[in-house]
Amino acid sequence: MKKTEKPDIKAVIFDLGNVLVNYDAQKAARRFSKAFGISQFAVWKHFILSPYEQAYTRGEISTRDFFHAACRQFRKPLSFKLFKYYWNDIFWENPGMDRLLARIKKHYPLYLISNTNAMHYTHIKKEFKILRHFRRKFPSHEVGARKPDPKIYRRVLRKIGLRPEEAIFIDDMKSFIRSAKRVGLHTIRFKNREQLIKDLRKHGIRGV
Repeated sequence: MKKTEKPDIKAVIFDLGNVLVNYDAQKAARRFSKAFGISQFAVWKHFILSPYEQAYTRGEISTRDFFHAACRQFRKPLSFKLFKYYWNDIFWENPGMDRLLARIKKHYPLYLISNTNAMHYTHIKKEFKILRHFRRKFPSHEVGARKPDPKIYRRVLRKIGLRPEEAIFIDDMKSFIRSAKRVGLHTIRFKNREQLIKDLRKHGIRGV
C-alpha cells in the first residue's frame, strides 16, 4: 500500500517584521520615554504592549485614535508629526531577503501575513521595495485579526483559495509558528537567511 503523499506546496507565505524588514521597538520606546517624561518600562507596558496597540493592529481604532490614546495615557501633548516619526523610525531591510524573494517568486506566488498597523505599513510600503514581490499582502489591521489567532491564517487561505497543506508559512515567532501549524500549514521558523534557505530546500521549495 502506497504511503499517502502530501500535496505539493503551491504558495509561500512570509511574515514581515524581523524576517524581511528588521525593527527595534526599543528605539521608539526610548524616544517616547524622553518626550513624555516617563520610564521606558511605562512606555512599553502601557503603550507598546497596551490594548490600544493590539486594537490598532486589528484595525479596530484609527491612527488618530491611537495617537490620542497615547497622549491621554501619559498626560502630555506631543505633535502628531513627531509621534509618527518616533513610531515609524525603527525599521531597516534584512540584507539578502529581497534577492531571495525574487528567486522564489519565479516558481511560487508569494503572500504576506503581518501583525502591523496603518502607520507602520504605510511607512514600509513607501520606504522599502521588498513588498513588490508579493501577489497579495494581508496586514493584520486590514484582515481584522492578528497572529497567533488562527482566524488570520484561515481568512488568508480562503482569500487565496488554498488548503493549509498547500502553503508554507515563514515567521520568526514561535507562538505564531505553533498556531499556523495547528491550522495545518507547513511552517519554517525564521532565524536567519542561510538557515531559511536550508529549510526551504528540505521542503522541496524550488528557486533557492
